[in-house]
Amino acid sequence: MPYQMLLADALERRGAKVRFLQGYKRVLPLSRLLRTQDCDILHLHWPEAYYPRRGDALDLFRTARFPFDLDRATQHAALVTTAHNFHAHDRVGEILIGRNVRYANRKSRIVFAHSVGAKQKLVQAFGLDPSLVRVVPHGDLSVAMAHPVSQTEARHQLGLGDGKLALMFGTVQPYKGLEDVIAWWQEARPPIKLAIVGKPGTDEYASHISRTIGDTSQILSRFEFLTNDALGLWLSAADVVISNYRQIFTSGAASLTRSYGVPLLLPRRLDTVELDEPTPYVRRFTDLATDFRFQLDAALSVPPSFAAAASWRQACNWDRIADLTMEGYRCALDQKKCAA
Repeated sequence: MPYQMLLADALERRGAKVRFLQGYKRVLPLSRLLRTQDCDILHLHWPEAYYPRRGDALDLFRTARFPFDLDRATQHAALVTTAHNFHAHDRVGEILIGRNVRYANRKSRIVFAHSVGAKQKLVQAFGLDPSLVRVVPHGDLSVAMAHPVSQTEARHQLGLGDGKLALMFGTVQPYKGLEDVIAWWQEARPPIKLAIVGKPGTDEYASHISRTIGDTSQILSRFEFLTNDALGLWLSAADVVISNYRQIFTSGAASLTRSYGVPLLLPRRLDTVELDEPTPYVRRFTDLATDFRFQLDAALSVPPSFAAAASWRQACNWDRIADLTMEGYRCALDQKKCAA
């Protein structure tokens, strides 16, 4: 999703000059790049992007050097972070990665969180000053996509038949709880087609999910990279989107689904994902064994409507996101004037 580009465009409309760091060095990438950049703010979105995470001895050594690299980088610019994740989805080198995420957040002059629940978790887990954690909603990703087409047209283009369609989309990875939903579908056999679409994290995991689906006629998979156009078609075709993350801090996919006005079904445990509830377009289930079917039926009773999501899109439009971000930047540069 083009989160950073959309944010950068909105910031530049407000007079900020935005540069993306390029040409990373393998040794101390942030501090070496910042020495050549004339900038006031270093805005870090995904700290794990700046150190390897494959898990071999050399990579772990480089991961261990991240705090030193970040400390040197902040001698050249004020650090702010956006806490998209509480920890990396890939948990290789978990102890070091957890330490690095903690260090980045505690080193930051301002931390942006996407919800009140996320802010509370950051404050509690990392001992952050609540006044330095600012809530900025996740921006509206639908602006980077084509306007929805009719459900009939979308299904025609995708080669789908009639009947109710539930969608699980995005990168196909274990943390999304796909196996549990597949197992429920195979046991309950609802008269609803389930589509699992997106690029697999690995070929091995794609094969595992394909074997798990087996010959279940009500489940189809399309393991491929989703362009914005293709994703727009799938969202236009769907009656409901299901998210069964085992754990997640925020979710661009949930925000996008909400922007498209497609009913969304997700677990209650994802309490840091804020979607302007209560609303008939968001239904939460406790677990698959108890109330999932009830909440699924309730979600399917609400017709998808892009128009009905207009107020949500307005609340998280990029001009508003940029205004809130700029306020945070000003505080990072002059913390004496900061206020939560």
